Amino acid sequence: MSYKFLKLEKNPFDLVQPLIPKDMVWVGIPKVKKKIEKHIRFSIKTSPSRIVVNFGSYGSGKTHASLYFSKTNRLDEIRTELGSSRVKSIKVTLPRTSNDIVQEFLRSFLGQYSLESIYEDFQNLREVIDDDELKKIISTYSNDATIEKLFNKFIFDMNRETIFDDGVDENMFSAMKNYIFGDSTKATLKLLDMPLGLKNDEQIANFLGTIISCITYEKKYYASFIIWLDEFEDIDTVKKNLADRFTTFLRQFIDKTPNNLMIFLNFTQKAFMDIEDLSLYLGEALTSRAKVKIDFENPTLDEAVAYVKELSELYRIDGKELPFDSDETLKYILEHIGNLTTRKINETFSIILEMALIEEKEKIDKEFVDSIQDTIIAWE
Repeated sequence: MSYKFLKLEKNPFDLVQPLIPKDMVWVGIPKVKKKIEKHIRFSIKTSPSRIVVNFGSYGSGKTHASLYFSKTNRLDEIRTELGSSRVKSIKVTLPRTSNDIVQEFLRSFLGQYSLESIYEDFQNLREVIDDDELKKIISTYSNDATIEKLFNKFIFDMNRETIFDDGVDENMFSAMKNYIFGDSTKATLKLLDMPLGLKNDEQIANFLGTIISCITYEKKYYASFIIWLDEFEDIDTVKKNLADRFTTFLRQFIDKTPNNLMIFLNFTQKAFMDIEDLSLYLGEALTSRAKVKIDFENPTLDEAVAYVKELSELYRIDGKELPFDSDETLKYILEHIGNLTTRKINETFSIILEMALIEEKEKIDKEFVDSIQDTIIAWE
């Protein structure tokens, strides 16, 4: 039996994030969305780099925000409204399983913004910035002879038309990927004519900073580069020396990228934790640079009712009624599941819809909800 039995195209409360961008929607917590977009607009219109802390309880929508603004066309809509060049946004999860936490961050970064895409962006950048000027920009921001040499080889020494075909340029590109990922062999170093590099945290900060500083230079190609660093609260699960190393690296990274970078740190509030405790996680290295905070507050009862109705409406079959008999039933459910978060609401209503299908109940009312209370994990 499908959700069409309940007059719905699909389960509106599915906990699995859609893979197709057009299927990602923003429903509810409008104040949070407005605050995020204000900061995005500010980063597009101004230059200084900044760190913004997204603070909220588990399931409050922080990860969804990072995916929504990184995968959908919302940033294109915003930058079109402002008449600016494009905006790049990627989501990276805090690395916490590797003993080389900075190298792991680099790999995660390049997993979201591939070297192939970076190469293409730089080739497009050459159409709006003269090569001699671009070389000077690279020299200024790389602040390292090895990084500068690497970029010059990467951008200017390989043929755009043959780089992905069999031949020298493809071999050179593969060798360069190995070099950047820290997997260099003697043969790779000889082919590239490069010294051993990118093992040093400061060099990695220089490398990433140079990429972002170049592609956002004077906002000619990209107006802003946004990184969402998810699950940052788990910094307390890694060894202290690795945590200190990573926060110091992030400080170096943002200091070496003084313009057009915005980092959103997604931080889930833990039990008995106050906002004042954030500095214990950020450390001295980041506390002085993270001055802005967005609270992902839990919805009120009325906001939660509106969320359920709005999300259900998106998947309602045309000409049909929603499966809930009244707002009172929605309030009854929401009043019995404790502290409201978008995740808990989704979990609860997903179970209720599934049980309605199992029991072949077309209309969900208070009596039906009472009959399935034992299957609703969050029920209080």
